[in-house]
Amino acid sequence: MTSPSRPTLPPQLPHPATVVEALLLRASGPDAARPVFTALGDGGERLGQLTAAELLGRVRATAAALRKVGGPGDRVVVPALPGLDFPVGFLACLYAGRIAVPVPPLRAGTRTGDRADRLAVIEKDCAPVAVLVPAAQESLQGRPGPARIAVSQSPTADDVPPAPCALDPEAIALLQYTSGSTSDPRGVIVGHGNLVANQVALRDRCEVDSGTTVVSWLPFFHDMGLCTGVVLPLVSGAAAVTMEPAVFVRDPMVWLRAIEAEEDVFAAAPDFAYELCVRRIGPKERRRVDLSTWRVAANGAEPVRAETLRRFAEAFRPSFFRTEVFSPGYGLAECTLSVTLSRPLYEAPVRRYDRDALARGAAVPAESPETAVELVGCGAPLADVRMRVVDPETRRPLPEGSVGEIWVDSPGNCLGYWGREAESAQVFAARLDGEDADAADADPGTTYVRTGDLGCVEGGELFITGRLKDVLVVGGENYFPQDIEAVAGAAHEAFAHQRAAAWPLDEEVPGVAVVVETTERDPEILARAVRAAGIAVARALPAPVSVFAVARNQVPRTTSGKTRRRDCAKDVRAGRLPLLAQWSSR
Repeated sequence: MTSPSRPTLPPQLPHPATVVEALLLRASGPDAARPVFTALGDGGERLGQLTAAELLGRVRATAAALRKVGGPGDRVVVPALPGLDFPVGFLACLYAGRIAVPVPPLRAGTRTGDRADRLAVIEKDCAPVAVLVPAAQESLQGRPGPARIAVSQSPTADDVPPAPCALDPEAIALLQYTSGSTSDPRGVIVGHGNLVANQVALRDRCEVDSGTTVVSWLPFFHDMGLCTGVVLPLVSGAAAVTMEPAVFVRDPMVWLRAIEAEEDVFAAAPDFAYELCVRRIGPKERRRVDLSTWRVAANGAEPVRAETLRRFAEAFRPSFFRTEVFSPGYGLAECTLSVTLSRPLYEAPVRRYDRDALARGAAVPAESPETAVELVGCGAPLADVRMRVVDPETRRPLPEGSVGEIWVDSPGNCLGYWGREAESAQVFAARLDGEDADAADADPGTTYVRTGDLGCVEGGELFITGRLKDVLVVGGENYFPQDIEAVAGAAHEAFAHQRAAAWPLDEEVPGVAVVVETTERDPEILARAVRAAGIAVARALPAPVSVFAVARNQVPRTTSGKTRRRDCAKDVRAGRLPLLAQWSSR
């Protein structure tokens, strides 16, 4: 089956200066009565829908309430509210000139564990004047702390003009707190212009327009969920169909059925989501869903694995899914999300590089499968994005085929970290050094965001090799933890397609530890599995190795699904991680 032809579309929306202007354009244009946001429930049923005109009415009503608290530039916490409340609340903050602070859901009654810690750090860091809540929680107004403002459930006739900064691209739109994979969450200062520029570039790369529907379960407090699920539809004229992340986790078929129901679909997800679909959806169900209308399947937010792409494409071949629909990409909060993205409907390249050569900083093709590391191409930079691969020590640009730190200059580059001027200068205002700097830059005064990510470029395509802070230094050479994790996972079927985390054993004695998740519970099988994984890792690394098996979902992760390797190491050392089996070469 082939995808249906796309209908004749109205002219593209004018380029807005801010997201608020994009909303005003849609609400006053010929498509004001078309749905913008549709919320789905647990079974995929429609919970609610908002046209552009209805959305603007609810945004104005909520903005009117916000204008009674604090002043322009004050921070307002916007939890991942259910249904249609989040886009209304987020846009109301921007409309009222307040700085939105997206955070995970605030569960009534309890706040425990990592989520509570994260929220406490955020609230202390940005000192919000208000927290948006559903109308049902309006009674919480008397509680100590920031004011509770209910998201309006109906449009208002009152004409509330936007605050001046709501239409100023230089003003601050939100604080996007980082996931905290290598440090505490930091509030990235995102300007109105950053948001629009990045998502317009993504719109143009993926040809997202008024004939497209964005189908998303991604959490709105994460940058990919916020940008693709809220901002992209507004700046492109597309519609958005959203659901709670828990709906996808419980039943991934709800997401796929929502994709099937639309004519031309853009849907983004991290690598683990595609793997979850393969594990949780059986052959009979796959034959009952038609994915031929899925035109862009963006894959990002965590390392993209070639094995995941192959497994998903093969599993959903009966569903008319095409491999070339995958569009792997690379981005980060500091650049307002997207830096590179593969061209839709062009199959992403997969390269097999020599592991030892990568450790020496060179991307050299592998001569045998035993020494190969598979890397997936994450595409070329988006429009107006300039990217460099740089030696992190000398700050000199490196030639193609060399592994170095990725530096980015783009309109999406943010303004710094909230309240961290010294760190902001180091990360957001980096300059190339050395005799090659002027030759590499059309403007010698160009400043870059230092991403902390390592990669190489081949044929204009970016390949990510790892995180600078996570690199394992063994024998004076750099090894990337995800490569070691892949070796351990491939060593035994008990570890196949499972999460893993690798880190240095300790600071004084060289060596590497690897934790691998598993669903296996047979002690004898697990003993053989950890031994096989340990031997395989020892062959790849000239250092002592320890391997630990743990149950599924025990390896700590960030809110976006990234592995928190440092926290995993602390948990193992403190005995907080229940071990099913272990093996050591010492």
